[in-house]
Amino acid sequence: MTPTILQINFNFSSTRADYEAASAQAASYIASVPGLAWKIWPMSEERREAGGIYLFENAEAAGAFAVQLEAMLRADPSFSNLSIKQFDVIEGLTAITRGPVAPARATTFAGMAAAALATVPSITPAEAQRRLAADPYTLVIDVRDAADIAVTGTLPGALNISYGALTYQADHEAPEPWRAPQLADHSRPVITTCILGPLGALGGKLLHDMGFTDVAILEGGVQAWAEAGLPVAMNGHS
Repeated sequence: MTPTILQINFNFSSTRADYEAASAQAASYIASVPGLAWKIWPMSEERREAGGIYLFENAEAAGAFAVQLEAMLRADPSFSNLSIKQFDVIEGLTAITRGPVAPARATTFAGMAAAALATVPSITPAEAQRRLAADPYTLVIDVRDAADIAVTGTLPGALNISYGALTYQADHEAPEPWRAPQLADHSRPVITTCILGPLGALGGKLLHDMGFTDVAILEGGVQAWAEAGLPVAMNGHS
């Protein structure tokens, strides 16, 4: 299947607010159109011009939708100067410029960990030890379940917040009783870890996405820390 772009432009006679209100009713339907990957809603209020840029899985799906949409828009006098264009995608060049046209693939744990490591910097055990000594405000979070930490231990002073609990304990908009007070400061230096690193990477990416600005992932996790000859605590709590 070859990804296909559908580009639609038209002028509208209503106000922007009225156009957006009417379009909101259509958005759920458009989202369910067979073969549609996504739609972007361009708007120029000054020119009273709007439309859509759509990505379809193939030309057949794009063409079928274009026929349906053209009939609907031409029957509505509030739309004029309709333009509908269909394009193939040069996938190689689009990939270089990070265009979101790759076929959807099932997400895997390894894939999520790789994406996290590409986003959040990782540091060696030696560097983590140096940072902890230089700045006692640095917080280490072990994102495993407490039962796992009880078996292997973790870094001395590490705070144990499981990955699942981190999703709300780090959320500054969650009810206050749900939040971890140690995460009240988005600028606090944080190092995330687990036993080998991947789950710690997901924890670091989660904090990064939630607005924490100084996050690092412990490379190799607690196992690498212990193998470097650094001390391990068995309680898992600060």
